[in-house]
Amino acid sequence: MGREKIYYWPAWFSKLLSKTEQAKIKKILPKLQIAQIFLWDALNIYDDFLDGAGKPAELPKANNYFRHYLEINYQLNLSSDYYKLFDKILGNLEEANIKEVSAQKLKIKDGLITIPKKLPNWKNVEHLSDKSLALSLSALALLFSLGYKTSDKKIKASLNFFKCALAAKQLADDSYDWLEDLKNGSITTANTPILKAAKRQKIKLNFKNEPEILYLLFAQESSPILIAEIENLCKMARKEMKKINNQPNNILLAKLIFPLEKSCQESKDFTQSVLGA
Repeated sequence: MGREKIYYWPAWFSKLLSKTEQAKIKKILPKLQIAQIFLWDALNIYDDFLDGAGKPAELPKANNYFRHYLEINYQLNLSSDYYKLFDKILGNLEEANIKEVSAQKLKIKDGLITIPKKLPNWKNVEHLSDKSLALSLSALALLFSLGYKTSDKKIKASLNFFKCALAAKQLADDSYDWLEDLKNGSITTANTPILKAAKRQKIKLNFKNEPEILYLLFAQESSPILIAEIENLCKMARKEMKKINNQPNNILLAKLIFPLEKSCQESKDFTQSVLGA
């Protein structure tokens, strides 16, 4: 049975370092990969609870996973710089979760959606990475173990790379789940343009009556915005990666960025076929 891709992120990141640096992190790398899996499993269970689908029996498992994740990180005895960043990123994760559970929900009755007077703007899409940016800490820990500081260009570029990549991934996930989220009453980056267009054009949205309107509005309003945002975030991620490692055959770009760019092109082609453009 293969491991989750997330397990390999620290190893992929290590390939961007010099041979000398790779030799120095050999002992710490396996620990960080294990920590990565603990965090991944914990976050997935916590997300189920945030979505209202969590099973009580799973909560002790999540807490145990997260405890092991913290234990591994604090036993690394890295610089105070790392632990300040560590605490900040986990704090942002907590704030993002609080915002999610307290966010406004759509009112839906007999399939009819009541659109709120105020809808989110989603201006700074990079903040979408707040819920998952902790997954970059294992890679960043490698740099801190080599003596890098928060103020160093490589740390800043690495953090920005993951912010852009993870925000783009979240947008892609929102795009995939737009209809399910809408049915659950969740207002996301992917379905907000639909709600705004319906409100502007005074269109009634109903899952039972004329559901095809929802699909048309997604293709017309949401899809172009999402594609443009994801492509821009991917472009920014590639720009930051050049500051870290400008060599060809970059495995992180191949594994994290290229699939998103490919998906954007496929979405463009599909949207054009739907709209007859």
